[in-house]
Amino acid sequence: MAVAHGAAQQEAPMDRGPAQPDTSLDSVMFDLILKFLQTPGQVLLVQGPPGSGKTTFALEILNSLEETHKIYASSRVAPSRLRQHFPWIDEVIDTMSGRTARASWIDELHDLRRVEPDTIFNQVLRLKHSKQRAVLVVDSWEGAIRNTNDEGRKMLESAVLSELDESKVSVVIVVEDSKKAGDLGYLVDGIITLDQSELDGRRVRTIAMNKLRGFSVPTKRGIFSLDKARFTILPNGLRQPGSASHPKPLEPVPHPSGGFSLGSRGMDQMLGGSIPRGSFLLIDVDSSVSPLEIRTILNMMRANFINQKGPCVIVPTAAYSSDTVAESLSKYVGWEAIDERVRILEYNQSLAPKKWRLVMKSNLSDDVKTFAHAWDELAKISPHRMLDINVDKAVQVYGRDELSVPGLTELGANMRDTEGLNIAIASTDSKLRDQWLSVVDYHLKIKNADGSLVVYGVKPFTPLYGVDLNFDKGYPVLNLMQIV
Repeated sequence: MAVAHGAAQQEAPMDRGPAQPDTSLDSVMFDLILKFLQTPGQVLLVQGPPGSGKTTFALEILNSLEETHKIYASSRVAPSRLRQHFPWIDEVIDTMSGRTARASWIDELHDLRRVEPDTIFNQVLRLKHSKQRAVLVVDSWEGAIRNTNDEGRKMLESAVLSELDESKVSVVIVVEDSKKAGDLGYLVDGIITLDQSELDGRRVRTIAMNKLRGFSVPTKRGIFSLDKARFTILPNGLRQPGSASHPKPLEPVPHPSGGFSLGSRGMDQMLGGSIPRGSFLLIDVDSSVSPLEIRTILNMMRANFINQKGPCVIVPTAAYSSDTVAESLSKYVGWEAIDERVRILEYNQSLAPKKWRLVMKSNLSDDVKTFAHAWDELAKISPHRMLDINVDKAVQVYGRDELSVPGLTELGANMRDTEGLNIAIASTDSKLRDQWLSVVDYHLKIKNADGSLVVYGVKPFTPLYGVDLNFDKGYPVLNLMQIV
């Protein structure tokens, strides 16, 4: 077993490579765990199957704590590997042999603490008697008691779990099998469960806060990633702008030569770098995704196109009127751009005329002609136009079977030939969706998994990505993190 000590502060900087991302995009859940452990005497049980991320989680806790003596006792990871992957650990002690590790890499440490050889039992007692504010991680409990009899296990339990309040020590206990942990579940103050499963053949990692005694837990489940060897909890849905923030014009992600950006560098990279001109994209949106979340994503895509002088035609969802769509989009592109190069379809003929409003009659033959005329007019601004159509709205207005109309096929061919960007959004199955699916170049799915937005590609096949959707810059920003 190895014990590693981490300093609260380094005396000299170390070359750690590129700056690492924040521990948690959704700081609420992780910050709550840190506050729990900063209360002396707390014992947190971390359980989960092999490979679920328990060691990374435990070390991330130590890395995030400040002004705290950090001790990591491991029976599963060799000292050299610990130091290689987690350079902030200051000291590693082999408690199975009772000797301090003195490998060559130890010379890199700037705040090295050395202690006399002793056992994990005596290490715990020494730590408690020091009355120093500390957090001890035991990883894993099964390894700590592997070579002990029943009496030895009880002694270790007593050493770890008793008189913690007076000693200013909090403890994190990692277990591989909760069934073999005995009565630990009843003795500890908090329980965290890590797990992994599959979503359409893609890995999903989940964290559940089963118990956190004395703390209100607003969010009990979440999705996390181990990308870049860091434990990152994904945001719980759309992060709304703060009360002091003000909307700003969206700064577009430039279109590459021969292609289009969707307004998110992460989403562009997921799809190979960009969307080639003339492409058709279908986005299937699960019913668990709120209309506000999908509107925010679409506004990002629309504004990125419009703010690069591109015309855009929008067939909005039934959840929002054309006025609401125009008002929300104007915050990021301005009303002048809305009037000049945006057309939003509206089926309520009683609304006041607007230059940007394209009033339809709910008769497919007539509406195709009206649409085609507006589409051709926008070509005078740029031949590269964007179509954003909500398939469910079209089906609601025209019916599920009204698909064969003179001019409709030619219009679709024109959209591809003029090298535009064509995006369809669907939440339900329909013939129109299937028709679109048969010609698409890209097919994405957006879902809500345990409170977090996730996206993945069906065509092309991609891993699962967590979505961080926010307004940190005053306009919609979408960042992706691969679930690894």
